[in-house]
Amino acid sequence: MKPGGVVVLKRISFLSFFGKNRLLLLMLLCFLAGVIISSVSFSGSRAAEFSNAIFGYYISLRKNTTFLKVIFSVFSYYLAFFVALFIAGSSLTGVVLSPVICCTSGLYFGSLISYTYSSFALKGIAFNSVIIIPPALIVTLCMLFAAKESFSFSLILLKTVLPKSRPVNLSAEFKTYCGKYLLSVIFSLVAAVADAAVSGSFIKYFSFV
Repeated sequence: MKPGGVVVLKRISFLSFFGKNRLLLLMLLCFLAGVIISSVSFSGSRAAEFSNAIFGYYISLRKNTTFLKVIFSVFSYYLAFFVALFIAGSSLTGVVLSPVICCTSGLYFGSLISYTYSSFALKGIAFNSVIIIPPALIVTLCMLFAAKESFSFSLILLKTVLPKSRPVNLSAEFKTYCGKYLLSVIFSLVAAVADAAVSGSFIKYFSFV
């Protein structure tokens, strides 16, 4: 390096990142579609009842219980989504079910935050900001990456049954798939711990629960 030279760090471009990770963008769009659908349809009586039930279930997992039990309950709930994605990705159905599962998760999240905002106004905004959203960001990112891997491996399986397809080392690909999935599950456990921490610290300050 010449004296007086300047090192220029290339700025990370989100457009460039998603351009190289189109499947991740697809899963994100499916998740956001679920959030938008649930938010728009919230005014309907059935949608409101569904959101009320989701909120009641959300609170029941976190109120008047121990820290470890909250972690176990929340992580078990997260795990249901990851198991569904893993099974889908291990078959040809992953190319269809992975986006559907992301959209379903978005419906749940959108219904929950819409209910708290619409029913409790400023308290609902505070509840969303302090308790719901922080751990949800972590687990949502984990789920999106897991869904991307599920779609990718399912696509590999699909290509192997097509005529004139290139040979693929499925054993090596499956090991990579499992490794990336395990990493996502570990980070979702971190999200469950964060969820239990914020719930145990702040949920008692909200009178509506």
